[in-house]
Amino acid sequence: MASLLTVFSILVALAGGLYQFALKAIIFDTYGIGRVIQPIEDFPYACRRITHERLQACEDIWLDDEARVLYAACTGTEHRLAWNQAMGGLNASGRRPGGAEIIALDIDKPGADGLFGMRAIKPQGYVGATGDESLDTVGFDAQIVDESTIHLYIVNQRPPVDANKEIIDAALSGANSTIEVFELKRGATEMKHLRTIWSPDQVWSPNRVAIIGDGAFVVTNDHGAKVGLRKELEPIIGGGNVAYCAASGECHAASPTLKFPNGVARGKDGLIYVPSSVDGTIRVFEIQQDKRLKQVDVIHTKHPLDNIGIDASGDIYVAGFPDLRKMMKAIAKPFEHDAPATILRIKKSNGGYQVGKAVEDAEGKIISGATTARYDVKTGKLFLGAALSPFLVVCNPVRSPE
Repeated sequence: MASLLTVFSILVALAGGLYQFALKAIIFDTYGIGRVIQPIEDFPYACRRITHERLQACEDIWLDDEARVLYAACTGTEHRLAWNQAMGGLNASGRRPGGAEIIALDIDKPGADGLFGMRAIKPQGYVGATGDESLDTVGFDAQIVDESTIHLYIVNQRPPVDANKEIIDAALSGANSTIEVFELKRGATEMKHLRTIWSPDQVWSPNRVAIIGDGAFVVTNDHGAKVGLRKELEPIIGGGNVAYCAASGECHAASPTLKFPNGVARGKDGLIYVPSSVDGTIRVFEIQQDKRLKQVDVIHTKHPLDNIGIDASGDIYVAGFPDLRKMMKAIAKPFEHDAPATILRIKKSNGGYQVGKAVEDAEGKIISGATTARYDVKTGKLFLGAALSPFLVVCNPVRSPE
């Protein structure tokens, strides 16, 4: 009997430890059980959806606040459902005909139709895996090179092909992703292809790029495997990392293994911010002389996170998922279900970080499933995109944020 009591006591202690260090975080932080989610009316914005078939599934957006133009990488909701390795969509035949688009919007000129002069930026000089100009965009970053020139670094989730450029079964191999670099002249409707970075051993599941400068960048591998059982277990066991790529195209692992590292960004302070879609943290890294990352801080948000956007003043805006169960329903059927959405604003304060809500929509009635946010310091407008939602969102300030 004594030995049985001892075993029982050990099991209770182990269960308590497992709850405290693993299950508690999954239940309350990842899934958001019991989390208080506020209605959109609590926040100082009037928000509306920008709806057009070409503005569906805009996974990532970037704001050129100097030229007053927002760029969105849009794929189409049905096509994103079919083809998106991170979410298990491996039907390459369901890709959007003609490929994804980079759409430009003039943020100060909404126009009578409310579409901000929407126009596509066409690739020139780029040939994809299948021999055409089709892009399969995920995340991207941009760098202002001079008064007239921008460089775009785009994660391109190409389909796998055989020697004849015929698409093969992606369920067996996953995507054949690259990073594509384009040059865009401000005001133009074409972007010139500069180079392709292909490093399948080091960049196998790219999610988003953060430009370092002089042609170098870091990129998150959001999973440790493209397909298979290990990928499905990664929310628990971890997987994915951050890779560093030099201007020459040579890439190497730059971080330890992480848990679903997502929309990385380089801050105004030069630090690298890596959000997790599992554990609700933003890990803060410093680039070392050997081009590897040293963790210098961690920001605890208690929300699964997606892409980070840095505004002109250096504040961080990051999209979070306050109710993961409803988010998964919206991912499965985005035309039928809306999901609550949270945009967090993070400010540096007294050597630390102050985390607060910029806006939240408990019912997802206007903002649903947002995965990226960009804040315009000049006007106070907030622009939101989503990996699957069939619209963009713009929020206009109605009073000063608290």
